[in-house]
Amino acid sequence: MNYKVVEIFDSIEGEGKRAGQTATFVRFAGCNLNCAYCDTTYANGNDYQVMSLENIVQRINVRDFFRVTITGGEPLTVPKIEVLILELLSMGIEVNIETNGSIDISTVLDYCKAYDKLLFFTIDYKLPSSGETDKMLLGNYKILRTWDVLKFVVGSQDDMLHIVNYVSKLTSQPLIYIGAVYGSYNLQKIVTAMLDEPCLKNANLQVQLHKIIWDPNERGV
Repeated sequence: MNYKVVEIFDSIEGEGKRAGQTATFVRFAGCNLNCAYCDTTYANGNDYQVMSLENIVQRINVRDFFRVTITGGEPLTVPKIEVLILELLSMGIEVNIETNGSIDISTVLDYCKAYDKLLFFTIDYKLPSSGETDKMLLGNYKILRTWDVLKFVVGSQDDMLHIVNYVSKLTSQPLIYIGAVYGSYNLQKIVTAMLDEPCLKNANLQVQLHKIIWDPNERGV
């Protein structure tokens, strides 16, 4: 079983509920969306190597930490990705799946249900500035668990209004993280909304730590 892998690297989580914690990142090639502000366009071309499941597992740093982030591109478009995820979970590794919200997450949830608590999603809800809001699979957000992360990336005031409208109607209670398109929206405005809007009282402000620590365009960090 082979996978198209763009890069594997050890770093800290830059976003979400594990922000600042060490992890091994596995970035897969290919994405089904074309977001206006995408910062990983290099994952959508031919810059990858074909690796077996065994080769990927051997590269995972389980000596120092038991955390892996599966990312892309869009990893849920990768054939048999659930097989690799289950293998990692069976090793006692906590797996974070970064996904764009347009692909059904229930397949992975069902396949890996024996390791439910070790697996979580960091799932985007693409806002209008992304140009991909109409691609969101709304059923995904109805099955999010309390330890999954629902992530919003804000690029305009219209995006912020969209968040308030959407979150106020949520029936599930995932962890909510709100950040900004890098260099394109004032974080203070996000904080103001979090203070003013009752539906955002438990939301978390998100900054991209890896873009603060390293050059914003640097890969493999």
